[in-house]
Amino acid sequence: MKSAAIFDLDGTLVDSGSAYFSAERDTLAHFGYAGFTVADHSSFTGMGMEEMWKEVAATWGLDISPAELLKCSNRFYLRHAREGVRVFSEVVELARMLRDAGFAIAVASGSSQEVIEVVLSCTGLDHLFPIRVSAEEVQQGKPEPFVFLEASRLLSVEPDRCVVVEDASVGVEAGLRAGMRCVAVTAAAALAHPRSACAGRLLLAERDVLDARAVLRWITQGEGVVRPGMVDS
Repeated sequence: MKSAAIFDLDGTLVDSGSAYFSAERDTLAHFGYAGFTVADHSSFTGMGMEEMWKEVAATWGLDISPAELLKCSNRFYLRHAREGVRVFSEVVELARMLRDAGFAIAVASGSSQEVIEVVLSCTGLDHLFPIRVSAEEVQQGKPEPFVFLEASRLLSVEPDRCVVVEDASVGVEAGLRAGMRCVAVTAAAALAHPRSACAGRLLLAERDVLDARAVLRWITQGEGVVRPGMVDS
């Protein structure tokens, strides 16, 4: 029976956090608002970009539409992305291994379709991910499950045959709510605090010691293959 792996893009496949922060800061500065900090950026990590700008506009009391903010931030982000973003090589290796093992592969991201296309092209990953889904194509972004369910539909794979690879808690929540298993590529500090007890459905894998082969075995064989730096909950 066919299986699939659905990867988040930003923070999972590519280290784009600094580029997004710069784009968000530049956008607010463009409209005359200063003081956007790294902490502000971090508080919105994992959200779809449309939802993020709705929250920013409401929190900061901006008299600018979220759509206009999003359009501006995408323009700034694309400029930064074309200057180069770093790939997380071990996560990319996991994607290649899953593809070679016969898994259908997709990207499902909170970013716009244009951003997804540019980042995949700039990093040379476009050939690896023929199916790309943006949150702008579904009714709501993460933590709602729709972006992953749409990827499942396009791949013609039932949700319970899909595994999601994510870095953000809202993405993990979206994957689990979609009825999929999930690999959370996370920082060491988060390993001791799983978000939910989903027996056999959630693997927390420490990014700094990520072992793509061990994660592949967990995905394909299930429990009993957890290694140091990995927590199966």
